[in-house]
Amino acid sequence: MHKRRIHIVGIIVLALVAGCGAPDFTYVKNSGHRTYFKVPHGWHETATKSLDDALSGTNTDSVAAEMREQSWWSVAYDAADTPAADHLVTVGLTDDPIVYARVSPLTEQQQSKVSLDLLRDAFLPVTPAAREASAGSLPLTGFELVHSEVLTPSDGLHGVRVIFDYELANGVLHTFDQTALVDNAGTMLYLLIIRCSTSCYRERLDELDTIATSFTVRSDT
Repeated sequence: MHKRRIHIVGIIVLALVAGCGAPDFTYVKNSGHRTYFKVPHGWHETATKSLDDALSGTNTDSVAAEMREQSWWSVAYDAADTPAADHLVTVGLTDDPIVYARVSPLTEQQQSKVSLDLLRDAFLPVTPAAREASAGSLPLTGFELVHSEVLTPSDGLHGVRVIFDYELANGVLHTFDQTALVDNAGTMLYLLIIRCSTSCYRERLDELDTIATSFTVRSDT
């Protein structure tokens, strides 16, 4: 009987040890902006400054860039062995997924024009009008809208989730999964973008959808 009790205790200890392994996800948050999401534990955080400079159109050493650094919160996690936030926008092949999240104030001009279409076009041209306006100026062809959904996660927020494909200059089809939310005052943008090759996106759909649907913003109301 004594040996059996020791054996049972041993099984319990092993089960507890097994349950203390690395977590499946890393939880990313900015408490000040009440913004949260999760990424697979094996993904690597990478600096976003050069990407933010490119997306904001500000010169790295300019006063505008300094102001942007003070007003934006952004973070990127890359599944690549050599992580780089620029993988979000590189024309080259990106077979490993990357996720980029940002909270940033909207300019007065953007506030006056904020709409669901503005949110759909927050990163790349998605709406017909935006795609027509950018025709020939971006190395993007073969657009296909895979999914479009209007989101109302709380009384104080609204936005969209769009999933779309573009063929880049290297001839490889890539999928972008974008969630864009704005507060009802139209002053703050909450953005999450996932990108990888379309074959990668299809193979890892459950994993990438988990990231997208975990994106949470706590509103004031």
